[in-house]
Amino acid sequence: MLHFTIKGRAVPYTRMTRRGKYVRTDAQRYLAYQEVVQLHARQAMAKEGWQCIPKKVPIEFGCKVYLKGGLDGDLSNYVKGIEDALNRLVYEDDRYIVRYTKDTEKVFVDHKDDERVEVWVQIAS
Repeated sequence: MLHFTIKGRAVPYTRMTRRGKYVRTDAQRYLAYQEVVQLHARQAMAKEGWQCIPKKVPIEFGCKVYLKGGLDGDLSNYVKGIEDALNRLVYEDDRYIVRYTKDTEKVFVDHKDDERVEVWVQIAS
């Protein structure tokens, strides 16, 4: 199982056009967050000796998003953003995710310093 934590506030999936990713600030923020997720995943993969899961292998995925109140995105958009960031890195394609762990949820915390995302990926049994 690959497990890693991304410190800081999560950024939900943002739909964008080809032009929009260059001019919309929310799209820029989302793309920057994708790079942060990928950096943490690469570090965890190196530490664990993890290889990219090939196509057609069923995957179990989980993430717990810790947020300090306020207006928040849908849990599904946070999950989608993390899934997309891990495509062709941790697994070949997120279409092979067949199950979410029971720990996949949004958790509200009292302090901004406690905001983070915990991610789990493994081959489904």
